[in-house]
Amino acid sequence: MSKPQELDIFSADLRPMQFWHVKAEEKLATWETGQPEGYSTGFSALDKMFRLVNSDLLVIAARPSAGKTALGMQMVENLAKQMRRNDETGCVAVFSAEMSGWSLYLRMAAAMCGVNTYKLSINDGAPGDSAKLRTAMEELRELPIWIDDSTSPSTSEMLTQLHRLNESIPVRAMMFDFLELGAREQRQSSEEQRISAIAVNLKGIAKTLDIPVIALSQLSRGVEERANKMPMLADLRYSGMIEQIADKIAFIMRPEYYIERGMSVDAPAEDLKGVAYVQVAKHRNGPVGLAKLSFQKEAAKFGNLSRERKELNEY
Repeated sequence: MSKPQELDIFSADLRPMQFWHVKAEEKLATWETGQPEGYSTGFSALDKMFRLVNSDLLVIAARPSAGKTALGMQMVENLAKQMRRNDETGCVAVFSAEMSGWSLYLRMAAAMCGVNTYKLSINDGAPGDSAKLRTAMEELRELPIWIDDSTSPSTSEMLTQLHRLNESIPVRAMMFDFLELGAREQRQSSEEQRISAIAVNLKGIAKTLDIPVIALSQLSRGVEERANKMPMLADLRYSGMIEQIADKIAFIMRPEYYIERGMSVDAPAEDLKGVAYVQVAKHRNGPVGLAKLSFQKEAAKFGNLSRERKELNEY
């Protein structure tokens, strides 16, 4: 008789409680050190609501031009700076289906130094803007950020690239801009199935690589029909699977965005300029609620509101 095959009970996803006890003990030991779990977003108001935690999928959603790419890229930049300060090896991967890599690079540099790149591009910049931008670009080049600007990438292509990069540089986090521009996977007959598959697969990447994944998403026009313009989960396009699979969902709403477009908005007078609301609508393991950030429109830059309120009033 042939010898029965010995099974490795820890080789599959189905594992006994003893295995998960070890994992839970590791988590508890980390919490007991007093060190917050995950990476900081770089914004004190947001860190009170959530941090960038391994295996979590964070969805940031907003109307076009409301600032979701700017906020996502600032989180990426802040995370990369934390890694550099802590001498942590690795990188942050960005897949940008909407913007080119050089455009993202310039946007990040402009936010860093407060320069309006559009005015600079039409020869209407302030004296010294070009030098400021170049200095910021030099600082930015040292950050451990990798960008893929392929049009309509599939999640399987993303995972292949991340595995390949992991062979030489550990990938610590990933961002995809934006969810609705992902490629159609096989056997998807409808737009809802396509979006659902992308959301599920992004969560799969987060769990497989044990990294935080940030996914940006568009909101439907329905939000503009309400007086306060504050987004709700139902405003997510094909919201069912995104709402179900994401660990955290945050919406951006800027009263100034609607004022500029001649729409009414229900917000205090002091918030009508230079203020962004970030509404955490879902948090699987923490609080939901509203955080306020500053927003400098000229540089497309978010900041900590309490620190910059006086500056914003003069902006």
